[in-house]
Amino acid sequence: MKSQLKRGQFSLSEQEITQLLMNTMGFRDRVILKCLYFGGLRVSEVAGLRVENIDFTRKTIRVIGKGAKERVIPFLDLGFYLDLKQYIGERKQGFVFDVKKRMIQIICQVAGEMAKLKNPCSELKHINAHLFRHSIARYLKAHGYPMEFIQNFLGHAQMATTSDTYGTIGLHEMQMIIANKKQDENLLPMLK
Repeated sequence: MKSQLKRGQFSLSEQEITQLLMNTMGFRDRVILKCLYFGGLRVSEVAGLRVENIDFTRKTIRVIGKGAKERVIPFLDLGFYLDLKQYIGERKQGFVFDVKKRMIQIICQVAGEMAKLKNPCSELKHINAHLFRHSIARYLKAHGYPMEFIQNFLGHAQMATTSDTYGTIGLHEMQMIIANKKQDENLLPMLK
């Protein structure tokens, strides 16, 4: 039976993201996961990220996205900023990470296995890189960021893409609403 939820409606909680970050094989892998999450970057964008496209003074990253479309995103997280700065060190040019797209997917999968987390989408077995992108978009939406910010942050050409994917309520958000309801509320009267 096909899920009625789109894959973009599945995301990881902040706690699950923290678990994944704590279960990487090393500093480089943790910084890669932070790029995926705090940068909302696609796998190809992480693999193609260049040192010269990061402006630590202005706290921005110039991302070369799909179809060579460029966008500039701000650093959302101080820890990510500091870790990326430390990882790059004194380098002035070249790729930030010397990794292929497939290796990034393996890093995500291994972190998921070490954290004992599975993809919340039953159609997918392992944690994958795109799940981080969905998760930051859902986080931004849940914390009141405007859809236009999310569209620009993710590099969507059309607002409709952002709205269709993230304008609806996600599974994690539905679970949070249920958890916040009073425990003594019953949807059906007790059967006797």
